[in-house]
Amino acid sequence: MSISDYVKKGTESAKEIADKLAQKSGEAFDEIKEAAEELKEKAEDALQRTPCLDRAKEMYGMIGEGNVTEAFEKYYHDDVVMQEPAGEPRRGKEANRQFMQQWMTNVEERHGGGVTAITSNEDEHITMVETWSDVTYSGKRMKMEEVAVQRWEGEQIIHERFYYTMPE
Repeated sequence: MSISDYVKKGTESAKEIADKLAQKSGEAFDEIKEAAEELKEKAEDALQRTPCLDRAKEMYGMIGEGNVTEAFEKYYHDDVVMQEPAGEPRRGKEANRQFMQQWMTNVEERHGGGVTAITSNEDEHITMVETWSDVTYSGKRMKMEEVAVQRWEGEQIIHERFYYTMPE
């Protein structure tokens, strides 16, 4: 075999190898492009998700259906701290459960209520909820309005502060 035959054969082998590499790199590029598109879609979905807001809406939906105790048990952390406009914060789920039960005992009749506005700061895991209630409480009918600012830890509220004034 002559040198030119070796060169020709080597050139043909190199061309075959280059063609195979080009095909493989094209396939790899397509796979990378597909993976990048999937990641982009997941990132866009994540940006549109509002887990704190979604949980708060679900919780207030339960409350609106009369499932106050169930909502409390599901959405409040064992170490929750709750703060009324006046007085010391209530610390722990048990202390807050007792407060809620006492409040509910004094409500003689519930005439209506609902959520006026609800929003969230997902970066800080905070929800803010404006609500109203029309109740007969200790023999007196009153409409109450309040804002609750809730800090979430995972799936539950760890801190909640209320802003309201009691009707006269």
